Amino acid sequence: MNNRKRLLRLFLVISFCIGTTWLSAQTVNKDFKEQSLKTVLKEVERQTGLSVIYKTDELNEDKKITANFVNAPVNEVLKLILDDNLEFQLQNKMIVISRRSAPQQSGPAKTIKGIVLDDRGEPVIGATIQVKGTNHGTITDMDGNYVLEIPSDQKDPVVVYSYIGYTTQNVPVKPGANFNVKLKEDSKVIDEVVVVGYGVQRKRDVTTAIASLRASDMKGQPVTSMAEAMVGKMPGVQVTQSTGAPGSSLDIKVRGVGTITAGTSPLYVVDGVPLAKEQLSSFNMNDVESIEVLKDASSSAIYGSRGSNGVVLITTKKGTEGRAVVTYNGYYGVQTVSKKIDMLNAYEYADLVYDARNNSYTDKMLSVNNKLAAQGKPQLAYSLADNNGLRLQNTGNDSNTIIPLEIMPYLNGEEGLTDTDWQDEIFRTAGMQNHAVSVSGGTAKVKYYGSLDYLKQDGVIINSDYSRYSARLNLDVTEGIFKFGFSMNPSRTSENRVNADGAYNSNGGGVIASALHSSPIFPVYNADGSFSFAQNSWSGDTQTVLPNGKIVKGNSQTQVWNPVALASLVSDQTTATRIFGNVYGEVNLLPELKYRANLGIDMYNDVRNQFRPSTLPLSNTAGNPESIPEGKSNTSRLTNWLFEQTLNYSKDVNGHSFNVLGGWTMQRQKDESNYVFANGYITNSIKSLVAGTVTNGNSKASEWALLSGLARVQYNYLGKYMASAAVRADGASRFGKENRWGYFPSMSLGWRMSEEQFMKSLTFVDDLKLRASYGLTGNFRIPNYGALGQISYYSYVLGGTAPSVIKGAAPSSMPNPGLSWEKTSQFNIGFDASLFTNRLTFGMDVYDSNTYDLLLDVPVPMTTGYSTRLENIGKVNNKGIEFNMATNHKMGEFSWSLNFNISKNINEVKELGPGNAEIISSGSVSNAYFITRVGEPIGSYYLPVVEGVYMNQAEVDANPVRYKDSPSNYGLADSKPGDFRYKDVNGDGVLDISNTDRAIVGNYMPDFTYGFGGSLAWRGIDLNVVCQGVQGNEILNLSRRYFYNQEGNMNNYKGALNRWKSESEPGDGQTVRANRVSKGQNGTTSTWHVEDGSYLRIKNIVLGYTLPAAWTKKAFVSNARIYLSMQNPFTFTSYEGYNPEVSNRSDATTNGEDYGVYPLARTTSLGINLTF
Repeated sequence: MNNRKRLLRLFLVISFCIGTTWLSAQTVNKDFKEQSLKTVLKEVERQTGLSVIYKTDELNEDKKITANFVNAPVNEVLKLILDDNLEFQLQNKMIVISRRSAPQQSGPAKTIKGIVLDDRGEPVIGATIQVKGTNHGTITDMDGNYVLEIPSDQKDPVVVYSYIGYTTQNVPVKPGANFNVKLKEDSKVIDEVVVVGYGVQRKRDVTTAIASLRASDMKGQPVTSMAEAMVGKMPGVQVTQSTGAPGSSLDIKVRGVGTITAGTSPLYVVDGVPLAKEQLSSFNMNDVESIEVLKDASSSAIYGSRGSNGVVLITTKKGTEGRAVVTYNGYYGVQTVSKKIDMLNAYEYADLVYDARNNSYTDKMLSVNNKLAAQGKPQLAYSLADNNGLRLQNTGNDSNTIIPLEIMPYLNGEEGLTDTDWQDEIFRTAGMQNHAVSVSGGTAKVKYYGSLDYLKQDGVIINSDYSRYSARLNLDVTEGIFKFGFSMNPSRTSENRVNADGAYNSNGGGVIASALHSSPIFPVYNADGSFSFAQNSWSGDTQTVLPNGKIVKGNSQTQVWNPVALASLVSDQTTATRIFGNVYGEVNLLPELKYRANLGIDMYNDVRNQFRPSTLPLSNTAGNPESIPEGKSNTSRLTNWLFEQTLNYSKDVNGHSFNVLGGWTMQRQKDESNYVFANGYITNSIKSLVAGTVTNGNSKASEWALLSGLARVQYNYLGKYMASAAVRADGASRFGKENRWGYFPSMSLGWRMSEEQFMKSLTFVDDLKLRASYGLTGNFRIPNYGALGQISYYSYVLGGTAPSVIKGAAPSSMPNPGLSWEKTSQFNIGFDASLFTNRLTFGMDVYDSNTYDLLLDVPVPMTTGYSTRLENIGKVNNKGIEFNMATNHKMGEFSWSLNFNISKNINEVKELGPGNAEIISSGSVSNAYFITRVGEPIGSYYLPVVEGVYMNQAEVDANPVRYKDSPSNYGLADSKPGDFRYKDVNGDGVLDISNTDRAIVGNYMPDFTYGFGGSLAWRGIDLNVVCQGVQGNEILNLSRRYFYNQEGNMNNYKGALNRWKSESEPGDGQTVRANRVSKGQNGTTSTWHVEDGSYLRIKNIVLGYTLPAAWTKKAFVSNARIYLSMQNPFTFTSYEGYNPEVSNRSDATTNGEDYGVYPLARTTSLGINLTF
């Protein structure tokens, strides 16, 4: 303990000695005109990142300053603005200002000695001890000791003990006097504040669970949205980037999933206005001042029926008093795909096809001969050397048994043949650039902030890109007791999409899946430069001559379109415009009472036009004839407005601080959309609908409204005891007339233990605060008219003797006037601590959250005319723990910091519908099931369990519950060596993997998530690293169903080389044998398709250098920093797919599928930050 204290003291002394040198490297740029010293010091804090600390009785805060500083070192600024009797020093990232002490003097004197301690008993280093009224004095050493000589000419001397941030003490020099002194804290520090719902609060007084991110934490990252900048930095906030498509949105979940059918996204609020369109990529990240996430129900309950999934508060930058400050932030980057999947080359693929066809032929012939034996007929002789004609004749024209002739040159080992890497053909090195310019400044009455932004991001898949143009103007005007302002943020985005997600045959062909599917034996282009569609017509073009001369068409190879053609020829463009902003006015009715009115608006319009040309041929058709061109046009318009009025009363009485908020809000949103489909275009050159024949379309419109009242009381006593209580009442149009209003109360308590007397002996504790909170929130993310009985269009056959189809309408859903919102009650306890002079900070939260009245479709009697009705029934529990820790150190010009956070959430379904009936949901392919069951997490995988591969016939014979095919197939698909061995889950001795022999085998929810990072800085050089990780989640990799199926109908993962080939070549024991038509139920979705999705990702590495002010001031630049950044440089995972964060499905009950997805990009950028 003593050694640690000595090291800390030595560190303080070193920092004390070099502080002035470091200060000289910091610069200030501002034009001050008749502004108070207090305002100037706040600006110094803002520009340097340091805290300014002083004693109010030593400094005149109201002193007026008029000065123009351009690249002025901080020490020179302080010398100019401070009175001559003051001095300043740097201590632990603080500029400390104090009355100037006189140098030590000597003379014939009486000598006294002692020790100076703080109120925690810790030695005070560098305290001033001075004889009152003289220049005789000294300072304490590293142990707080001092020796002072008092001149003999002093009568009734008094010794003055003083130190920055402590109350000065006077001790008369008398016989028996005690010269061991304890100083008490008496400092003034400008506290950091955080944004809470409908206001701000000092961070040290917050009693709820809030995660915060400042603009400085997001600096220098080449990301396109604010959500991406949040990754790995907030405990309890899981940010998932499931797709790397340019401009795509990220998924944010706060403390797990608490709903089954309602939405899981948090509420996003920008400058007090809730977002109507949850599209953060349309905002310029450089405009953001802070991001706060309200995690517990107490903090988010002020948002009532929209707060159950958490609330993300985004605050943009404001202007400050002083001359205009212009900034430029820009970068150029290069993107490459972060991972390629290792696939078979052309020769390996040919061997797989050959093996699969031979095994299929063998299985078929065994079945044929079993049937002949049962009929008492002679068996057929066969050999793997049989030609295709004989194979078809023996098997009854089973084309799965013939060898495609195109693979024969590869089997013969001919060199120089086509060997296409289709991933290389669709991926590219893509550019990326972003340029943002801002200007801010103002006077005491008018403050402004404006910005312009341009982003262009090419995708790593050909023909995909995203661009954004945005502008912002924030204006604040103060005139006496009045204050008003507005914020306006128009933006325009344009996106060229490719159909990257989904299966090779979904929505006209998924590009990623098609690339993995495509055979490497075919080229991208024909000899004439046109696209090759050889695999699309491979089966259709195949003709086999039987021994009798008859011709049979087809070879059962699965169709796929050329993925390069899919990406290049299909047009899919979306253009969106957004106008987001608000206007507010404030009146200080009394010094303690403020009225505020706010009008916010979010208008979002987009147009999506798609065109598929005829040059993409008909599917699986001989000769690749042209298809019928198709076009689609989708337009949507969303208009959301919000009007709020609040009264805020603040009062301090003898250490008791009160803040009371009351108000009401009203919000309304209207959604409109149109869809038109056309085909039969006269030419591929004209892609607009006018060139085709419109054959389908629709138009939709819906709206909702919300009326709310809210109130909150916050109490604080001397920063030691804190309490807060709030309530919100919401009336929503979406719910039944019997339950249209809901009430959402909350309360929280805080206790700063470090202020108690019994904590004073723990001198290493700077701050320790305990928190507890409880709140009730809601979730109103249901269809706008879910409580009403809806009518849909139907067609009826009417007309008696001359019937015809008549269009009509009939009820399609059953009304429920009692329908109400889901409710979440959450209890949270936590603490925040700071140790060793704020060098180590950490905190922890433990929570228990129950969501009840879940919205589920409940079966109703058929006599009602309906099958289900939406009702409030069911309950889900989330409980978890969050921990975060950070340390910051500075040693002269060298500083470093580390941070770490980890979160664990346990999700459990407590109640479901009548009888707690399980909810079984289907995935994207047959036999891919998810189950939501009481006692288990939402949306668990519910699949057959694979226990390995049969190594030989003896293992097959020894298993009485092996799969047996229907007797009519004579053992065709019976389990054989090389097939999967399935577990008899229910132990009944009968294998039924399509029904009873299934088990819960994992889910997409992780066991825990974590993030960590660090920074280094020295002489203008800075290095920052951000990492994130997930542990314990599983992914249902449905791509394995096709690209790891050993069927040879499409290319396979490299792991197919480890397949079972024979009893003497059993492979890895986990990979089944090749077979064109899977036998032994090998093709059933099972645990073999489930993979561990755990990963550790180095998210961002930034190396920067701030140029010396002496270099930049000649160019009228106050600050210039260049940096090199890498985004997603490394990912450590055992997952075989592109991205372990993947999920093709967003529904809570079917989350975690990988069925082809746009991979993430690895980005290397060179950027610059300039301040003028």
